[in-house]
Amino acid sequence: MPTFTGIFTQVAIDHLLTIPEQKPPAECLLDAVVDFDITKAVVIDTPLLYPEDPPPQRELQKVLVVGTARIIIKYSADVPDQQVHAAHFEIPFNALIEWPGGPPQGTPICIEPVIEKTKFCLLDDRRIFKVIVVRLDVYTE
Repeated sequence: MPTFTGIFTQVAIDHLLTIPEQKPPAECLLDAVVDFDITKAVVIDTPLLYPEDPPPQRELQKVLVVGTARIIIKYSADVPDQQVHAAHFEIPFNALIEWPGGPPQGTPICIEPVIEKTKFCLLDDRRIFKVIVVRLDVYTE
């Protein structure tokens, strides 16, 4: 069973999304579903010492996280029959998390993405502004 290490970071994923031309334009947003695919999570040894520690200082490890946010936006189309449509997006993201005194490079870890806030706003019939704040919790296996 993985155990939480107390190490985490927050990542803001804020981009404009554009509904593809092959889809009808949007009248209003109905729903948004966000899922994450973590493609890489590794501990990296660094030659640095954690500066806030009094002697003896601990080594500063880092965790590199690479992933993709998969977003599905459901919307009503701006057409006479008001059909419901969905637009799919994949947004890459990455994070570098400091881990003072963390385990050595190669230690197996898990990353648990936790959505803290989402905001989707329809700017016009094709463009959607979105902000996703996700907390990345680090677990040792």
